[in-house]
Amino acid sequence: MADDLWEGSVRPERPPVEREMIIRSAWIVRLRWGAGMAVVIGAAVGEAVLGASFQALALAFGGALILAYNGIFTYLLDRLVRRRGAGLESFSRLASAQFITDWIALTVLAHLTGGVGSPLLPYFVFHAILVSILLPPMAAWAHAVVGILFVGVLGLLEAQGILPCRPLPGLTAIDYGSTFEVVVTFGAFASSVLVAKYLTGNIARPLWSRTWDLLQTQERLEDAARRTRTLYQIGGALTSDLDLDRVLDTLVRSTARALGGKACSLRLLDPDTGLLRLVAVAGLSEAYLAKGDVDPSQSPIDREVLAGRTVAVEDVVKGGLLQYPEEAVREGIRSVLCAPLTVRDRTIGVLRFYSADVRQFGPEDQDFLATLAGQGAVAIENARAYRHLEELEHAKSRFVFQVAHQLKSPLSAVRSALSLIEEGYQGEVSEGQMKLVDRAQRRAASLQTLVGDLMNLGALKDRVPERAKVSVRLDEVIARVVERIQPDVDARNQHLELDLPDAPMTVYGTPEDLEHVVGNLADNAVKYTPEGGTVRLRLRREGSSVVLACADTGIGIAPEAIPHLFEEFFRARNARELADGTGLGLSLVKRLVDLHRGKIEVSSHLGQGTEFTVTFPAA
Repeated sequence: MADDLWEGSVRPERPPVEREMIIRSAWIVRLRWGAGMAVVIGAAVGEAVLGASFQALALAFGGALILAYNGIFTYLLDRLVRRRGAGLESFSRLASAQFITDWIALTVLAHLTGGVGSPLLPYFVFHAILVSILLPPMAAWAHAVVGILFVGVLGLLEAQGILPCRPLPGLTAIDYGSTFEVVVTFGAFASSVLVAKYLTGNIARPLWSRTWDLLQTQERLEDAARRTRTLYQIGGALTSDLDLDRVLDTLVRSTARALGGKACSLRLLDPDTGLLRLVAVAGLSEAYLAKGDVDPSQSPIDREVLAGRTVAVEDVVKGGLLQYPEEAVREGIRSVLCAPLTVRDRTIGVLRFYSADVRQFGPEDQDFLATLAGQGAVAIENARAYRHLEELEHAKSRFVFQVAHQLKSPLSAVRSALSLIEEGYQGEVSEGQMKLVDRAQRRAASLQTLVGDLMNLGALKDRVPERAKVSVRLDEVIARVVERIQPDVDARNQHLELDLPDAPMTVYGTPEDLEHVVGNLADNAVKYTPEGGTVRLRLRREGSSVVLACADTGIGIAPEAIPHLFEEFFRARNARELADGTGLGLSLVKRLVDLHRGKIEVSSHLGQGTEFTVTFPAA
């Protein structure tokens, strides 16, 4: 097989016709190695048997030349095989060059062994048969005629005495003085070649025709399969990405690559101005794009595309559809294929493919680009919708942050006023009034906690994750949190257990955020653990990670509530019944852990307790 000689020579991405030509060329190369060796060996045998030293030397030299030029053809074939840009025409030219060179070599060998009367002339017939099998019919006829002409010229040169006639020892030289003998000998040779070509061609023609049809059918099928795979890959890439700029860039680059052309551009219709605005491009120069937005009323091709039709321009010079054909030619553009980007019967833009060659776009090309444009339109709408949702989310976060900020000062003033009343600075307060003030104070405290969480949440959503991160000792963060919660632990008669290593445990992050994570988990553990219960904080190193575990013997969490724990404003039923809360604490914890490239897990048994495990990359 050819791929045994040239690794990758029959790569699947090559068209089947090219692969077949490579295989046949490789077979001829291998056959020529044997022919060259046979000539060299035959020369040695001829010298030993016939004693023709001069001719034996010349024949041996001819055999060596055959081997030499076969080495050159081997190198050229290898170069073509490895060059991705080489097409069928290049391989066909190389095959013809090989056969022409073989005719010349056979003619020289015939001259060395008797000219028109050489016993090697039957090998011309064999070569004509090979040509008929390996080349298309018209090319085979041309090569057969070339072989006959070479022998005819050889006979003419020997008859004129320009070249000496050297018959092999023991064989009679042809009498060039006898016209009858020359005509009969040359006529027999020429007719043998032509008859062999005709008979072999009659057999090979239908086989070649069927082979050609099968190869072309296989090529169409492989091209269809390749385009289907491309559509699948591009579709997956487009639908998996919701960033609008990346979606646009992926679409134009993938289209240019899939159709094998010079460039691709994408313009979206501006609903306000009615102009086509360039949003993505691949392969075009800044000078060509300097004309800016396109007015469809001045561009015939864009008017047709915006009407929902796929438009092909085989030659921009003759097409008459482009607004600026001269600029296109200067850019190196000769053919253009355009398809509309349509969503729900509404055209939102134009996808345009450019080819550097005059190219006739078939129905497959037009359908392929139209399908790509359809996929791109859906992806663009999805990315636009996602960007709009992100903008709404940011707007909501800013609004919540601003409202919470406006409520912060009045709430502080209300709590200060209630504290003054509780402490008696505003006069004697009855027991009933004190109960009302105490209730208002608790409600105000809960509201102030909610406002604080809302401010943290609003600020967190608009923050750059990598900002202000340093190496932080997590064991020191835990120590500060323990110092803060210790009074609450003592008031509830709980047991606080610490398991901290002697070695420093360092992570890369924001100290305030990490303290918020540890503090929120510890506060919840204390809040939802009954009196006399236990709260445990453990810190350990696991490979390249630092693991924080916060466990308690509290009320636990119902299994159906665990998947919703980190949602905003969610609180489990038993937690709502036991204590007040905002439902934002764990949501903030989850966001902060994600920002620090960590992960948080929870395990719980209702009525027995809960454990949160947070894993951070070690600094």
